[in-house]
Amino acid sequence: MSAPSMMSSLAAVVKEAKDEEIQVPKSDDFFESKTFRLLTLILYMGGVSGMGLTLAAYYLFIWDSRMPPLPVFKHTHPIG
Repeated sequence: MSAPSMMSSLAAVVKEAKDEEIQVPKSDDFFESKTFRLLTLILYMGGVSGMGLTLAAYYLFIWDSRMPPLPVFKHTHPIG
């Protein structure tokens, strides 16, 4: 095969390849949608609020907030 005929056949292959439309997979369209952003916002707010409610329930029902009695020292004078 001579060089000019090889170049013309190569040019034909390139022209044919340019005419074909390359299909890009549309798998990540959902992750850029408004539905996905709204879903993540709801999950985030639910998680933060849930942790806040859990902490509030812990402090209300489980945590013991009583202070221990102050130690009494013998042979001391009260200050003040």
